[in-house]
Amino acid sequence: MERTHPANIFVCECITQALFRLMKRKPYHEITVTDIVREAGVSRNSFYRNYQSIQEIITQFLEQKTSEWWNEFITCPDRHPHVISEMFCHFLNMKEEIDILYHAGLSYLLMEHIIRCGKLSQTGEIKNTYQTAFMSGGLCGIVNEWIVQGMKESPEKMEQIFSKQ
Repeated sequence: MERTHPANIFVCECITQALFRLMKRKPYHEITVTDIVREAGVSRNSFYRNYQSIQEIITQFLEQKTSEWWNEFITCPDRHPHVISEMFCHFLNMKEEIDILYHAGLSYLLMEHIIRCGKLSQTGEIKNTYQTAFMSGGLCGIVNEWIVQGMKESPEKMEQIFSKQ
């Protein structure tokens, strides 16, 4: 079954929500596939049809949320011209999940995601330049510090800070 099939999308959402609920209650490294499928109310087969590991649930969640945000951003006729502040808005919209990841010691998954996204061009091609690596690394540092400090500064303020780097 493809991940675009409505039933499969629903199963993936159930699994993702179950993992985040479990991560609120117990340490990530203690969560098992059995815990997740019980919490989600799905079968082990459903899990393994969609994921190879528990970590993959998180990476796919980040990819999906970013893809949804980006598609909305580029198609909005009156979008904000500053992609950096819009990106910080995107992270604010995922604050609960990001807080859970940081509490679980999984901040590196968000940083890896940012770097992967930085290497993709608008056409989906991989860019492999030093400038891209530099910008992605700087963005990771600023995003990480912003999250650690409690996401207090506005997205517009964060864009100003990033632009000065």
